Amino acid sequence: MSNNYIQDYIKAGKGAIAAKKLARKLVSPGESFLEIANKCEAEVIKNECELSFPINMSLNEIAAHYSPPIDDQTKVPEKGLLKIDVGSHYNGYIADSAFTINIDEDPKLQNYVEAAKEALEAAIEIFNPGIKLYELGEVIEQKIQNRGLKPIKNLGGHELKQYNLHAGPFIPNHKDKMHNQILKPGDAYACEPFSTSGAGRVENGDQSYIFRFLKKVKKNMSYEHLGYMSKIESNFKQLPFTPRWIEKNNLIPNSKIQRTIEFFIGKKILSKYPILVEVLKKPVAQEEHTIILDEKGKRIVTTKE
Repeated sequence: MSNNYIQDYIKAGKGAIAAKKLARKLVSPGESFLEIANKCEAEVIKNECELSFPINMSLNEIAAHYSPPIDDQTKVPEKGLLKIDVGSHYNGYIADSAFTINIDEDPKLQNYVEAAKEALEAAIEIFNPGIKLYELGEVIEQKIQNRGLKPIKNLGGHELKQYNLHAGPFIPNHKDKMHNQILKPGDAYACEPFSTSGAGRVENGDQSYIFRFLKKVKKNMSYEHLGYMSKIESNFKQLPFTPRWIEKNNLIPNSKIQRTIEFFIGKKILSKYPILVEVLKKPVAQEEHTIILDEKGKRIVTTKE
């Protein structure tokens, strides 16, 4: 693992830290989701990084994958749990980090936040070479259960590689011995506990606001669609993106963005990320950091030391 490789992760982490700090300042009742999203994403770029995925702003029972669409009218409500998940990269090395805002500091909802925080801290404590991934899940589950809540078992952390957000092994949020890979020097992971009072599972919602380029298709494609496909691939590679970025970069005329995306999904040129909703519609909290193992030990690149 070269030092440049590590420094790229650290640089990406600074972009994520800056965006999180700005989000904390901007989130208050009545504020526009769309404005917060655009400003936080711009903050990543201002810090000389690039975006590895659209900011997720997932409220209450939505655990993940809500990112404001073009012309979104959503406002921050008076109360609830708002999860802010940001991603940046530098030379393709990704920093992925999330936290939960308890909008009106409701004590009952704060329990969800503390459960996720304590679970992440416990996982980081033992995040060392030789540890099996399910052992991380075991301590995550225990900390969340200690607060009378459940981890979301079909969500979890993930390995990170260059330009690859979900690279391979999965960090479960409970003791699932199927995930028996061993941590080793050179690894980079995003660890992300989710806590809830619901069933501890999520299901796909009806809407998708985030997409990803999968592959080129040339058969039965118009010159127009071939041009749009090339623009999406060259701008976003295989990292997740939002239609807002297509609009911002003038890649496709606004009137054609939605139907082009739908056409490309049908052709399997793009995949979609449906919003993920807790099955009993109970609130969800999330905390997440990116952790690297190198010759000096572990580095949490998405928090200030």
